[in-house]
This record gives sequence, C-alpha cells and structure tokens, in this order.
Amino acid sequence: MMRTTLKDKRVLCFFCVAFIYILFMSSEDGDRGISPEELEAYRSELSDWVRDNSEHLRRQQTERSNTIREVCGKYGINKRVSGQPSEAVPLGLDEEEWSYLKRVNWHYIYYSKPQSLIWCKIPKAGSSTWTYNFLRLAGLTTNSTRIHKLLRDHFPKQSSNRIFKDSFKFLVVRHPFERLLSAYRDKLEDLSRDLQARDGYYSTMYGRHIVSEYREKSEGNVTEPVEPSWKEFITYIINTPATKFDEHWMPMWMLCSPCIIRYHVVAKMETFAEDTEFVLEEAGLDNRLAVEWKHRTGTGGSTDLIADYYSQLTTSEIAELFHKYQLDFELYGYNPEPYFEIAQPDTP
Repeated sequence: MMRTTLKDKRVLCFFCVAFIYILFMSSEDGDRGISPEELEAYRSELSDWVRDNSEHLRRQQTERSNTIREVCGKYGINKRVSGQPSEAVPLGLDEEEWSYLKRVNWHYIYYSKPQSLIWCKIPKAGSSTWTYNFLRLAGLTTNSTRIHKLLRDHFPKQSSNRIFKDSFKFLVVRHPFERLLSAYRDKLEDLSRDLQARDGYYSTMYGRHIVSEYREKSEGNVTEPVEPSWKEFITYIINTPATKFDEHWMPMWMLCSPCIIRYHVVAKMETFAEDTEFVLEEAGLDNRLAVEWKHRTGTGGSTDLIADYYSQLTTSEIAELFHKYQLDFELYGYNPEPYFEIAQPDTP
C-alpha cells in the first residue's frame, strides 16, 4: 500500500480548500448553489486543514492587521488633530468623507452579546452568509427574503465602545472592483429583477437619475434601455461624492471604521472558506455554526465576465475609479494593476 506523506496531505488539503472556494464563489454571488452532498464531502477536510494550519492563518491575520495600521498611520488618520492632516491630502477626501474615518459607523456593527461576537457587515462581501449565521445564533431559522431587516431586529444598533472590550471582532472584505461590479449587476443592470425583488427601489433611487444625468441624448425615436449601462454607472461613481453612495457600492472603509476598530480577523472573499472556518474556530463557534454558502443574487463574476465589463473602460476611468476606492485597495492589500492592463487606451 502506498504511504501518504505529509507533503501529499498538504497538497490534498490545498486542493480541497481551493475547490470549496470555487464552489463558494459560484453560490454566494454566482450562478448555482452548493448541494448538501458537495458541502458535506469537504467540510471535515476544511476543518482539519484550518486546525493544521492555524499558526499560519494567525500570522496571515497579523499581516493583514499590520497593513491596516500602517496605512492608517501613513495618512495620519490616527492623529488627534482637528481637520485633515497634511498626510491625508493625496486621498482627496472632503470633510464629510474624512469624518467617516474618525468615528465608528454603528449602522454596520452587529453585536451578539452571548457569544461576545462583533461583525461589521459589508454588503456584497459574504453578507448574506453571515446574516444567516447571526440569525442562527439568535435561534432563528428562516427562508424569508427580508433577512437583513430581521438581522437588525434581533441585533439592535449599538452606540457604546464598551462592547469592543473582550469581544471577538471580524469583517469580510472583497476586491473593490469585483464588489462594485457585483453591486451594479445585482441592483441596476436589470430593471425586471429590481421590480421583482425590490419593487423597483434601485431604479427609482439611482437608475433613473444616472440615465438622465449621464446618458448621451440620441436623435430620432430610438428605443433605449431604461437601465443605466455599465459605463453610465461608472461615470456616476466617478462624479458623485462617496457620501451619496448606496451601501452596496460605498467604499468599505466608510462602513467599518478600520482605523478605530482593531479586528481580530479580516476575512477575504478570495479566501472565504478557510477564513470563515478560522473565525468559527477562534470565536469558539465551530460547534454551533458551519461554513455554509447562500445562493443570493446570481451576479458574481468569473475572470472573463470581469474582463468583459472593465475592458469597456479607459485607462483614465480606471485611474479615477481607483482613486475613489484607493483606501480600500491599500488597507486590504488589493492590486488594481490587472484592471489597468485590460482597459482601453485613452484617445488623444
């Protein structure tokens, strides 16, 4: 019988984790859900892998936390001064935007007192999965389409920094440009979807304005889509203060106060499976919750799909978009370069 070496086991575990991540990305924001059989087949391998690699994962989290602290220091965000310090000028933030960095945004903080657990909820970054998890901690199992309202009903908005003491704190982040595309496809690209899911809320609040403001007027009786195009949406993003954004495309740093709250885990969608299992292990919840994925929107993006959309933009548009989300890129260690490479060159 062939002997299994430690190296073989590590390779096997790596592919198990990679396979689960692929399945997750196709379900949380993708085209299909994971069957219970598929998930159960890989759960134990994932749990074993996380336990065997816990020290590596802790070092990884230390590196992510250090990056956040370094970026906060680089721009003088932690300085006790009135107004913006000179170091922050390159960010180009107005005073209202800057104020988000200097206070806790309680709207996105969810506190489960019995578990001493704090999650900062970022829409379009695993939020449906963790909403279901928190509802389960509250003893609620539901198939309601209004889970996000139920979440706040069971976990009231907090207002005191005292909850941060002795609590396990985490958030989930995502590549800013992937998150932006997912938000557009889910909320604005398809009016019929918006009407069915939200009675046309996003069309009324954003879509019509974007079309009216940023669509070039055509001549004749040409029938045009009522939905804003991707290019029109990007033009709106570039020309609108971030404080006017909907939460689904508002920069992540405006939601989760990263220079004030020291999170124990900064999970990433790109490593969601192992990061989620790590959160459960570190928070002592592995006997109550399990890594699960919820099929929500069908708006995820494969590499080809992402290229289809971002290759419509020019280099200067990518640059302006990057500047809009610059802090997210720097705080959470994301790279914009591949998007510059697929952009169209600017015309003279």
